[in-house]
Amino acid sequence: MIGILYKSKHGSTRKIAKVINTYLGDTCLLMDYNDLDFQKLSSCDTLILGIPVYFGKLDEEMVSFIKKNQDFLIERHYSIYVTALFFSEFMSYVTRAFDYEILKDVKTMAGLGGALYYPELSISERMLLTIMNKRRPYMPKERNGEIFENFDNEEIEIFAKKIKKIDDAKA
Repeated sequence: MIGILYKSKHGSTRKIAKVINTYLGDTCLLMDYNDLDFQKLSSCDTLILGIPVYFGKLDEEMVSFIKKNQDFLIERHYSIYVTALFFSEFMSYVTRAFDYEILKDVKTMAGLGGALYYPELSISERMLLTIMNKRRPYMPKERNGEIFENFDNEEIEIFAKKIKKIDDAKA
């Protein structure tokens, strides 16, 4: 069985986990990091870890989980997807958080896009977004000016196909 463990503050990483699950025939165990259950996760042969980027860094709890559980993850041929607005930079986020000793065991990685749901942002997040918009080109809003999504559906499908091959090779 394939398990997808993700961390999602505003729902983007969860949304991508559900899309990946759909591409894999709705057979995956989906688990939010906040509901982590090692016993259930242990039943998975293949693991996918969904890591969001907040304030220009990979989520610290997921990074810590990966660093502390290498033996467990390596046994399950794990892969990583990153959700970030600037998903083309996903590899720089990954290489800042992990060294070669960890990255060499990851089967595949992908940056799959991200989203901003303006109504759900805290005041501090909105202030940070204002600063970010001064440093980068303005991020357009969609759907009544409250939501910006730039998920890369083609990359999500390619990533899911790679996971399928990894899982099939283990069988």
